[in-house]
Amino acid sequence: MKKLLLLLIIIIQSGCAFFLSYIRDKKPSKVESSEAAMANAFMWEQFHLGNYDSIPSVLEKLNKAYQLDPNDAEVTSHLGFIYLWAFSERIREDPQDRILENIFLSNRFFKEAIILNPKDARLYGFQSAVQMCEGALTNNLEMLAQSYFGSLKAIRKWSTFNKFALGYVESQLDTGSRMYKQGLKFQWEILDECAEEKLTEEKIMKDPDKLFTGLYREINQSDDPKIKRSCGNSWIAPHNWEGFFLNFGDMLVKAGKLEQAKVIYSAAKISPSYADWIYKDVIDGRIEEMKLNVTAFNQKQNLLELSGKRQMMINSEISCTGCHQMSPGEFEKRVAMLSGLSKARPDRLNQ
Repeated sequence: MKKLLLLLIIIIQSGCAFFLSYIRDKKPSKVESSEAAMANAFMWEQFHLGNYDSIPSVLEKLNKAYQLDPNDAEVTSHLGFIYLWAFSERIREDPQDRILENIFLSNRFFKEAIILNPKDARLYGFQSAVQMCEGALTNNLEMLAQSYFGSLKAIRKWSTFNKFALGYVESQLDTGSRMYKQGLKFQWEILDECAEEKLTEEKIMKDPDKLFTGLYREINQSDDPKIKRSCGNSWIAPHNWEGFFLNFGDMLVKAGKLEQAKVIYSAAKISPSYADWIYKDVIDGRIEEMKLNVTAFNQKQNLLELSGKRQMMINSEISCTGCHQMSPGEFEKRVAMLSGLSKARPDRLNQ
């Protein structure tokens, strides 16, 4: 029996070593296949419309394209994103099955995507955040430590984007923990980096409408594509601004900082696209129910079986779509605009 177990271990380790070697040796494709183009377009359509129920169809098309060309960097990264979407908004489903499978597969495809496109700094933050969730769900302390330090490295590659990725995960922790405090600190630092100046609490609270209106305008006029992509609204995340302040406000409420939270929640309304945001009622609800949510947001959650309607953004039905979903009117306008552009590339940072 011991010899059999030893043989199985050797076989498994050999297989894993071969697989890791295979991934490391992959080279990105130079040409996008018609199957990949159709799968990517279908993914963006369903994601931007918030069609969570379409995830099986999206994955079927992406996996088919991947099988035809496993070196397509976009298809590979999109598989990571969609498996992450399935995991992040799992509270939509009852029962919440295949949770672990989704997070494992998301991690796997993000790792592959990094090999194929190492210049995309977003991938490092997503992969580390996903792996952190995997470590938490499987109680793998070594994986948790590795992914945490991976997140810190990702921040050095793209500070504003990857501070949010790590802080978002940290928002689930106890408010007294060092990592929760770090995640909340990151939100303030993101504001500073987007403004390219130090925004003190006193300065923000003095005249928040004027400050955030000016900040939104400066972001849109910035020559830095990373600032525009991570701080403002874009084709990829048409309500990135609104979603950022929703999560930031949630984190402040959880920490009992209600006066600050009200100001931060209200900053979401500065965006010119706020009226088109289909989740705008969430902001008003959050402001009205802050005191109730202090208790709700601090309740212990079973990440494998989320329950209850009073969830922080990260564990809610709009964990991803809060930033990425378009209204039907917005979607129609964007499709019309893109149809007039040749070789439109929605994954570019400045779109």
